[in-house]
Amino acid sequence: MSLIYKTLFEVKLLHEYYCTNADGKTVFDFPLQQDRLNFLFGQFDADKESISTDVEYKFPEELEALYSGYNLKLLPSWHGCKIAVRVNAHTLPDNSLVFEPFTPLPENLNIYILVSKKSALFDNLTNSVLTGSVPAIYLFSNEDITGAKLSPFLTSAVSAFDGAKIYEQGELASFGANDIREFYTDGTGGQFQPVTGSSFANENDRLLLPSKFYYSFNSETPINNAQLTLKDNGGNTVASVAATSADSLQKTLLNFFDKASQLNLADTFLFPDLTYSLEVTGDNGYSKNYPMIFSDALYDKTNWGVIHVKSKVTNSAFNLFASDGFLIRRKNAAGIWTDAPVFEIFIKSRFNYWRYINDTSQELDLIPALADYLFKEDKILLTKKPRSISKSYFLLEKEGTTDTIYVPNPVSYDLKKDTKGRLCFDVIVPQSDLFPVI
Repeated sequence: MSLIYKTLFEVKLLHEYYCTNADGKTVFDFPLQQDRLNFLFGQFDADKESISTDVEYKFPEELEALYSGYNLKLLPSWHGCKIAVRVNAHTLPDNSLVFEPFTPLPENLNIYILVSKKSALFDNLTNSVLTGSVPAIYLFSNEDITGAKLSPFLTSAVSAFDGAKIYEQGELASFGANDIREFYTDGTGGQFQPVTGSSFANENDRLLLPSKFYYSFNSETPINNAQLTLKDNGGNTVASVAATSADSLQKTLLNFFDKASQLNLADTFLFPDLTYSLEVTGDNGYSKNYPMIFSDALYDKTNWGVIHVKSKVTNSAFNLFASDGFLIRRKNAAGIWTDAPVFEIFIKSRFNYWRYINDTSQELDLIPALADYLFKEDKILLTKKPRSISKSYFLLEKEGTTDTIYVPNPVSYDLKKDTKGRLCFDVIVPQSDLFPVI
């Protein structure tokens, strides 16, 4: 008997750093999935690097035998990975060709894919909050966890702008339908820059934790006493921890290991039932609330995130099988193929100021040609606002116009924070006509 494998589904991790062309156009510019896939085909033809340079995909070790029993294979693909399954082929009376799994897959089968970092550089390339209070990693799912999702994206919705919240540089907020913006500060205070695209990986996706972790307070005002309460989805208290310190609290250990059998993901579950909240209150009006999901088996600090795909979910657009029970991948009577589902995860790159510093520490002069793009501060020059980094060098665009100019792009992604709290990438430049010294 011949072995036939067909794609059950594919996941694309579309990272701005890798998915930006030299003209500044990104994969996020295309609202239709097929146009985004065509953009990726163009990058492939141009021999561009993909996100797989810095991450790899694998099944959790303890589930490999289970998935092998279902004849599932994990295969790397351009900007992501595919799950293939062994199938039997059937020709229907209308001569269409369909496929069913060789070993039936349960409707409640949970398929987990670990996305692990090959180096710490990936964190510097990727937009994320740096001072989070909980060490959660991303959990992307075709199930609704904290709210309804928009097909074909596995990401949660970005939270609406909160005027009382202190935002970090690059943090995303929603200002309405199709209006996502990222935060930065300039000489006049906090600003939000609109971004193209939506459904980006964001803090609402950072949900996965082990049953034992440290909570960091990260407060600008002293906190000497705090109460940390873990509640289940019904609002019932699971555990409560009091923290106190004569000095200001910095962090406290939360150990819910004795509750692990209750907290951790089971073989069969519904996410709302296993979504918990950590309510934290303390001195000086300190109040935080974090949704969280626990799994000691899936959590690992070397993992950037976990992808979870279930065979059948509430939103049928995310199902792995057609309504007739066969794979979505098929060929109709006219010989036209239908592709397997392609799920997507949009990932913003790091949103930093570019800081130009003379290689001999001399004071740089700002020439008129660069005055609309850079500004001078002490001995150095900075971009007038943060810029998203990309693997492809591109021209800087003048605000409000289509005018562009060449300046060196960052080549070192060592994150720096200046005295005004701005995140920067340093670009070391020699004396030249473009960067004269005083």
